[in-house]
Amino acid sequence: MKIETYRDFLKIDNFENIKKVFFDTLIETNHDPKFFVDWVKVKANVEKYKVELSILNSLIRHREFDKALRDILVRYPEVLPCLPLLIAVREQHLKLIDDFSSSRVRIEDYNFAPRKLTETEISKIIKFVDQTGLKHFFLNLSAASLQDYLTGIEVGLDTNARKNRSGKVMEFLIENLIRKFWNQLKIRDFIKQKEFNVLERVGISVPKELKHRKADFILIKEPAKVINIEANFYNVTGSKPQEIVDSYINRQEELKKAGFYLDYRWLCLEKWPKSAKQSF
Repeated sequence: MKIETYRDFLKIDNFENIKKVFFDTLIETNHDPKFFVDWVKVKANVEKYKVELSILNSLIRHREFDKALRDILVRYPEVLPCLPLLIAVREQHLKLIDDFSSSRVRIEDYNFAPRKLTETEISKIIKFVDQTGLKHFFLNLSAASLQDYLTGIEVGLDTNARKNRSGKVMEFLIENLIRKFWNQLKIRDFIKQKEFNVLERVGISVPKELKHRKADFILIKEPAKVINIEANFYNVTGSKPQEIVDSYINRQEELKKAGFYLDYRWLCLEKWPKSAKQSF
């Protein structure tokens, strides 16, 4: 541990006091109310297929479902991308095992890009709709509006983006701290979310194994010193925090060989106002 860092910024040179400050500044979450759903994105994703969903609405409770779906696929192939969306899948190209019970596994390719379909392709899509349960959904579960249903799906799919939103919060907070101590830290340049090869543009040699590794933050200090700062937030125990710790240890070893320095401690001990303190 570099005790000088804590002495300079927190006026603490005792390990027990450093540890106390660290735990006192930990909080349970870095989420704000906007963390959960990006409603603008949800609305845009649903509006994108407004016409196509209106066409597919005609299939709800239809007595001749297969025939009606075939007619739609012939006349309006632009509805194709909506079908995987209705089972919460964004990809338009899928590979699926046809039959697990078969002694020989066969992989089926499904392409939902809008285009004029052959009769074979139409039959294949109808089979997909049946086997995935979409047909059952249309006939037995769906209400009157697929737009409302897709809105719910988009809210669910948007949870996958929460990690990115959490990361953006951490970037914002750390960047503010760096700028606050810009002069005190003697920072010459500040780079965020870039591969290490960006250093070559300012005349700093980077070893081959690091060139395409991405850094959260890179500080170039005076006198010539490169510091890599990695930020993370987690509030659970288990394998994930350990993986993060291990990845930091590995990064530190790689940077040492290159003559760089990894810091993933000093910023977390800045004294935050109670309304804004974070740990990273």
